[in-house]
Amino acid sequence: MKKALSLLALLLMVPVLVVCTPVFAAPESNYLYDSEVISEGSMLTIAHRGYSAAAPENTLPAFRLAGENGFWGAECDIWRTADGQWVLMHDATVDRMTDGSGEVSMMSADELRALTINAGSNVSQYPNTRIPTLEEYLDVCKQYGLHAVIEIKNGVREESLPSLAAILNAREEKAQFVIISFARALVAGMKKLMPATPVYLLTGQTAKDDVDFCVENGLDGIDFSYQGIPKDVLCAAQNAGLEALVWTVDSLSVAEEFYSLGVKAITTNCLLPGKSPETEPASSPTEESSNGKPAEKLNFFQRIIQWIRDFFARLIGRKG
Repeated sequence: MKKALSLLALLLMVPVLVVCTPVFAAPESNYLYDSEVISEGSMLTIAHRGYSAAAPENTLPAFRLAGENGFWGAECDIWRTADGQWVLMHDATVDRMTDGSGEVSMMSADELRALTINAGSNVSQYPNTRIPTLEEYLDVCKQYGLHAVIEIKNGVREESLPSLAAILNAREEKAQFVIISFARALVAGMKKLMPATPVYLLTGQTAKDDVDFCVENGLDGIDFSYQGIPKDVLCAAQNAGLEALVWTVDSLSVAEEFYSLGVKAITTNCLLPGKSPETEPASSPTEESSNGKPAEKLNFFQRIIQWIRDFFARLIGRKG
């Protein structure tokens, strides 16, 4: 009886462990998994907010690490300040990532620069790190040959876009820029201002209507959430000539599945470029894929958690 109760208790603990996995991460690390390695030559890798598994997100150290580790691109999030400057921050406020508080768009560039980043991966290794400007980020991307993948946050006003386009168009490396946003008005507006620049609609639970919008507005593709891609919508997007990107993939097996479906690039916190996936790319968007093998770096406990996460991710994706 005691053995049966112990087994039942262990089984009941599994969902709790899945939900609470950040609790078991190493100190000052945001992610459970060690960095795994994926192909650089087949499916492109974009460092999510920089190499954010190793340094605080949206900081110059994170972008430098992305360059040093051979990522194709480095994604960032941008807001416009109260005095018209462009700075990097994911959240609408500075509260989570800095020693200050307040809305980014309501603060001046000088007020933001006075703050210190005090959260994120390995933050103690990067003392006195500040909120970067867009230009500083672009300089690092240029230095390392990174494609600058720029997410315009939903709260940015459409009338601010000419200011952003002017900064980007003035750069000699503008052929390496990619624009993404969840806001339809912002991606449509940027495509009009910068027609030669790749522009993608960011989506969560993607619908056929998103495909129609991208085609009608001349966008280059859709940047899907890996948990919200109905296979029929992915096929419709690819058959309409749209490129498919996927965010945010931290599992090698999930990355390999998307590679087999013809996805162009993944955005990741911790997967590194360098290893060829074991699956082959699909000959057509409708072909199903096989799963890759878990990375050898994961221990037994981490493999169980990864398997459960991958299972529910696929389940949610199929239901979507």
